[in-house]
Amino acid sequence: MAKRDRMSGNEAVATAMRQINPDVMGAFPITPSTEIPQYYSRFIADGLVDTEFVPVESEHSAMSVCIGASAAGARAVTATSSAGLAFMWELLYVAASARLPITMAVVNRALTGPININNDHSDSMGARDAGWIQIYAETNQEVYDNYIQAMPISETIRLPIMICQDGFITSHGVSNIELLEDEEVKEFVGEYKPENYLLKSENPLAVGPYGISPYYMEAKRQQAQAMKDAMPIIMDVAKRYEKLTGRKYGFFEEYMMDDAEVALVVIGSSAGTGKESAACRR
Repeated sequence: MAKRDRMSGNEAVATAMRQINPDVMGAFPITPSTEIPQYYSRFIADGLVDTEFVPVESEHSAMSVCIGASAAGARAVTATSSAGLAFMWELLYVAASARLPITMAVVNRALTGPININNDHSDSMGARDAGWIQIYAETNQEVYDNYIQAMPISETIRLPIMICQDGFITSHGVSNIELLEDEEVKEFVGEYKPENYLLKSENPLAVGPYGISPYYMEAKRQQAQAMKDAMPIIMDVAKRYEKLTGRKYGFFEEYMMDDAEVALVVIGSSAGTGKESAACRR
């Protein structure tokens, strides 16, 4: 049974994470995503989860932790923003090419130039072609819902996934949301049972070996195909989630389009502003 609570987008991510209880979290702070590992480390300290929390010296190392953990067969997560995501750049491609289903919460923030710490999508848009699925949220409720849907999507298609929300607007803004019961989340996400992983001694394999040109291109072709194949999986997970919660998700949400002459296509919290503007003009 759903329960109502009031929390920020960052706390909503950490709460969803607690309900899932992943195996490993690589953590390094950067505004405005710092609260996510901060909240989650408190859950660990309180004994609510048994995640291996690995604090590191940089975002590059945080993603390295996730890559190693995921390759070993663990469910791995992290969170970052802006320059932190940029510092992970090299490893984003490693995670995607190795087909590791890592879940990363991205709190969108401007990349420096000029110096700015407010909301902007240049960080995740810069990683658009890195081979990661990206899902964006308009509201705190969507932040929570998207994170719960992320792992069933990612682990089915074996591509890493970013769950993106707007820095400060949703990450620090507090609103009412509906939370699922812990057991409902665990049942929906399910156990992670990878077919192949480094610690499976009866089936040795290499992860991330050198790829000569023909193999490199074939790996990229398979990644591109997987991204296409992810589309029906995303919708299947969304339908299961709608059945559980009554909240409907898809690739787009239409609003007042029946007699529209102009359409705005937006992502993130600006969709709410767009809806208000459209409603005021009617």
